[in-house]
Formats: sequence, structure tokens, C-alpha cells
Amino acid sequence: MKKPFLLIVTVFLFVFVCSPCFALYNRQGVPDSSEVRVGLVQNWFTAPVEQVRANTTELHINNLGTVFQVRAEENKTDLIIVVAPQEKLKVDIYSEAGKQASFVDVYPVDAPGSWVLIRDINTGKPIHIRYYFVADSDIYVQFSPSGAKTIADFIIFGSYAAKGVPVGIPFERLYSLSFSDMQNLTKRTLPWEYTSIMPGLYHPILQMVAVIRENQMRFFEEKDAAYNEDGMPVYISSNTGRYVADEIIQADGLTLSSAGFLKWIVDGLVIPMAGSYTKIEPLLVPTVEYKQGSFSDVLSKETNLSFTLDWTRNLAAAALSVAAGKNYYFYNSGCDVIIEPFASEQTEHGFANSLGYLKDSGYKVDSIKPLMYVLAASEPGRFFLGAIKKNQENSSNGPEINLFQECVAFFPYFDTTGRFNVVVFENGKELTLDAFIKKYSGSYVHLTRINASERFFPQ
Repeated sequence: MKKPFLLIVTVFLFVFVCSPCFALYNRQGVPDSSEVRVGLVQNWFTAPVEQVRANTTELHINNLGTVFQVRAEENKTDLIIVVAPQEKLKVDIYSEAGKQASFVDVYPVDAPGSWVLIRDINTGKPIHIRYYFVADSDIYVQFSPSGAKTIADFIIFGSYAAKGVPVGIPFERLYSLSFSDMQNLTKRTLPWEYTSIMPGLYHPILQMVAVIRENQMRFFEEKDAAYNEDGMPVYISSNTGRYVADEIIQADGLTLSSAGFLKWIVDGLVIPMAGSYTKIEPLLVPTVEYKQGSFSDVLSKETNLSFTLDWTRNLAAAALSVAAGKNYYFYNSGCDVIIEPFASEQTEHGFANSLGYLKDSGYKVDSIKPLMYVLAASEPGRFFLGAIKKNQENSSNGPEINLFQECVAFFPYFDTTGRFNVVVFENGKELTLDAFIKKYSGSYVHLTRINASERFFPQ
């Protein structure tokens, strides 16, 4: 008889979580290895590098029954000691008898509950300790010795929400400090509010995303195209009627520019409350004043430099006005996103302070991912309109020309497992956030906020 052949396909992970009483021990349900780590200090955390290299991988169980694996890894500069909780990886095993589901034990270095000590591979001195505690492994808290002090960093997708914050305990105390005690110690100095996620608050976001996805086949891209307050096709620049082919009309299609598409989204929120769509003219009201006599001032007389910036600001103010039953304008609506939650970001050239808001420009596109995470956590149930500012070549060799010509919609949320996601729509087409960043790398994006709603009935 032939031996069964095996093909293992990864499906998803089950976290080996503890009993219900664990929630009292750790309010975020993060597996805690502090009991285990107490017995690892001498042989793993402070032992000479050669001795740690000679150690074999170990399994330990805490008092709540959670299994942790202790192992050493290394690269050219670091000795990395990992204390990782057990996770159950579901696999499908294929044999002559058919497919059968099974589980294998895995211990990811960056799983929620992993504790990692990074030491210098030559001297053995400690460099960092990292606590991983959420589904996204690019979010963690890091502690470092700094002379006689200990400092902490709170890192979100390579950006520092807090950097170099003093912690009032010796670094070696972290070798056995529990996650709960560490969190309590830093509750006033680190931004833990960015990780207090309630997945149920994102249903309006998911509802709107689902409706837009259902309509994607209806959209046909056309420059300067939108639909007015009566639902009739017009050119945005002149607000005059435009021709739409019969076959598109018969197929219930819509011809839209990127600006027209965002209006279609906002109209889907406005129509249930106001009974009509937003008007074109108020969306074109300028929101930027240029210094008199400047190059931008002169050029703005010939070209609308801030078209999508004005458009998105006025759309957000219109949505707020209808929802509140009161007239708001962009300058008093509070719709502009101007937060600066990060101290710096880590780049290939070191640390850079490039995450701040620039007036009437917004944020660098390349740094938008951590900002979207913070917005999803701190403003659940909101989506964001983005006006893209791109540098244009100047054929006259004069100063560079920056134009707001394109725009997108961002829908950030956390799924039921607590994992962060962002859906991006441009011209009716869905993009991943990474694809958006790659497409507009080097540009700026200005954000305005709008409350999502399950009462979303677009044209």
C-alpha cells in the first residue's frame, strides 16, 4: 500500500487562550509569561552569549495553563530571546483517504503575548525588550536601558506614538514584569487608548463598504463628471449638462470623476435626511487664501490649484450640516483632520519627523498607514475623504506647481479579531492601502472626516 502523501495548507490561527478567570488577571486577554520568565533570568536573560546559544528550546506552562516556548534566535548584530505563547494553526491534511482538518502548535515571535529580549551579540548587553499585545505585529511597546534609567517607546507601523518616555523602574525589573503591571506602570505616559478596540463600533463602516462594492460595476470614469442635486449628469467646472451614452444609462451606469465619486458617496448619506443631493456650487467655494502677489496667487487666477481640497472640505461640511440641521462651513465644521499623534518615524536613514500635519497640504502619503490606525482607534465609525496634492512639472523652469486634482475615500476599521484594515476607493475602484501609498508616494493627502451611517442609499 502506498503511504499517504501530505500537503499542508495554512488556513488560519487559533490563539491558545486561557480560562475565563484570565480576564481578571489581564484585562486585554493577552497571554502573560511573567510567571515563566521569573525562572529564565539566569540561564537566558543574563547568561553569556555562548551559554544561551547552547540552550535548547524549552516549553513552560504558567499557572493558567498557557504554554510558552523559550528559544534563542540571532542575526548579525543581535541575540534574540523569545518567550512566545502557543497558538493553534489549523491545517488541511490531504491523503488518499481525502482531506482532514488538524492543528499544529506554533509559537510566533510577534504573537499577542510574546515577550522578546534583544541583546548585543558581541557583548551580551540588553538593547530592547518588546511586549507584543495586539493582532497586528507592527504595534508593540519597547523598553530600552538608558544609563541608569529605562525608557519606553510605543510603536505603530514604524512610527513612534511615544518615544523615549522615562519609566520609573530598573530595566532588569522588566525580565519578570507582567503585561498588566507594565500597562499600569505606563497608563499615564503611553497612548494605550489607541489599542482599546471595540469591533462592534465599525458596523456602519462595513455597511457602507459593502454597498459601494455592490455598485462598483456601475462606475465609468470620466473627467470633470458628477451628478447635480437633481441627479442629472453635469460637468463640475461649469455645472452644465453633459451627455451620457444610452448603453450606460440602460445598464444603470454612472459616469464620474474621482471628485464626482466622492459626491456620490456623500449624497448617499444626505438623501435619506434631506430628500435631495448636494448642490455643485457650494462644493467649489475656495477654502485656501494665497499670499497676494505670490507665485501661487498668480497661478490660481488661471488654474484651480486647490480643487479637490475645496471639494472634500465642502463635502464634509455639507454632510455635517444636514446631519446637525445647522449650516456649517469648512472653517467651523471641525472636519479637517489635523492631529499629530506621532513623535517621529523610523526610516532607512534613521528617525525622521515627517508625520505632522502641514496646513492646506495634509500628511505625507508615505506615512499615512499609522495615522489611519490611530484614526480608526480614536474615531471609530468615521470615514475620511482624502484630497491628493501632487507636484506637477513646470515647463517654464519656475517654482514647482502643487495641484489638488484627485481624491479618494478611506474606510478604516478593526475586524472581529482586532486586526486593523483600511478600504480605499478611488474613482469607484477599490485599492489596498499599500497600493494607494505606492501609487501616490511622494505626494500629500489632506483628510476630512465624516460620520459613517447604516442609512446609506446612494444614487
